This record gives sequence, C-alpha cells and structure tokens, in this order.
Amino acid sequence: MFRAIAAIILVSVIAFVHGLSEEQAELFVTTGQTEMNTGLVGWVSVTSYNRNIWLIKSNDIPDHDTGVFPTRGENPNEIEEQDFSYRIAKNPVVNEESTCLPLGPIAIATNGIVMYNPWDTDDENAVEGEGAEVFDECDGHPDGLGRYHYHKQPSSCLFTIIEGEPSPLVGVAFDGFAIYGPVNEYGVLLTSDDLDECHGRYNSGGVYQYHTTADFPYILGCFRGTPKNVNTNSENCNKASETDEDGNLLP
Repeated sequence: MFRAIAAIILVSVIAFVHGLSEEQAELFVTTGQTEMNTGLVGWVSVTSYNRNIWLIKSNDIPDHDTGVFPTRGENPNEIEEQDFSYRIAKNPVVNEESTCLPLGPIAIATNGIVMYNPWDTDDENAVEGEGAEVFDECDGHPDGLGRYHYHKQPSSCLFTIIEGEPSPLVGVAFDGFAIYGPVNEYGVLLTSDDLDECHGRYNSGGVYQYHTTADFPYILGCFRGTPKNVNTNSENCNKASETDEDGNLLP
C-alpha cells in the first residue's frame, strides 16, 4: 500500500516538472532597446494566472536590431505593435500522439517575439530552398498583420551559440514545454537527428523540452503536448514529418 502511494506521489511530482519554473518565467525580459522602425520599446511579462496557467503578455516589438521594413521587392510589411496575451500550461503532459502546427504564432521567445512554424503560406520551407523568405540580421521579419516573428533559430541576436556551453532558455511553446538553444546540457551541439519528430527530447533530469537547431524544422516540428491559443483544426495545420527532403509540405 505504501509503495503504491509513493508511486502515485512520484508520478505526480514528475508531471509537474515539464513546464516553466518560476525561475524560468523570470527569464522573459527585454533589453529595453528602441526598435528603429516603430520608435517603440518592446516588453514582455509573465504572471501566474492560476495554479495551472502562466499568462504571457507582449507587444511583439523586437528588442534588438531589425531590418528596414517595408523592404522594396522583399518584404512589403511593416512592424506593428501587438497586444498578445497567451495562456501557457504550467504542467504540460507529454502526449503519445503529436499535434500539428498551424500558421501564425506557435511559441513565444523570452524577449516576447512570437515564433512560427517552418513553412510559408505556399507550404514551402520558409527558411531554405526556392521558397526561402528574406530575414533581417536578427533572423526575423514581419508578416501581413505586422507581427514580427521568427521561423528559424534566432541565434544571431536573441542568444549566442557557444561551443561546449549549454544553450539558454529561448522561449516556450504554446503546449507549455520550454524551448532551448541547440547545445544540450552536456555541451553537445544538436541537430534534428538528435531530436524526436516534434524537435524535442528528454533532458538528463527526465524533463521534456524542445531545442532550436540550424537545420529543418528549426524550432518545432509538431506539438508534443496539448497546445493552447491556436486552432489545430484549421486546414493549414501540419507536421514536419509530412514534408519532402527539402522541408516542403507534401501535397
């Protein structure tokens, strides 16, 4: 009887370690740099909504250098201030079945900038190949709604990859699992081959987490948990496993 109770307690404890900790929540901050296109300063906040939910708010204004937008012949969109408010599970559960990634925001970085899936609206790889889009020196650009975002690993300005040094927290996915850079806790630089179909792995402490990498799908390949804030029943909701060798979605 005692062993059964102990096992239940252990499972309960394990279930509570996958989401952002209070210490990790405090890492969501901006530099205070004024964005040159808008003249605005980005901000992000993380508060405890209740015992099960984090509330993350952001104006989605970059806190680092950006390109000049609109850019003639490359990106006709402007960076515009947003009013993002996302509810993130504190205690996400690793599901046996993965969930697809819709268009638009699927995660949020520690500087309050949203992250997108790896495809453009034509179902092509948005980062490499014939469908590659143009990004600024800090790995982002705005969409038609003025939302500045990352499709790929934001390692030019948000964080730096240092050989042999574990990467920092980069953000959190809308299913509640943390996103780290590509160097794991052992100092090993990861590629997508080291990760599961959703671009995640269990760390040495048994905690599931995502990693960004330089290769496709860059940030997420699917949701391993149950996401909030998104419509996964939309027509344009896909997984990285449904692509060809170049990262383009199969018809």
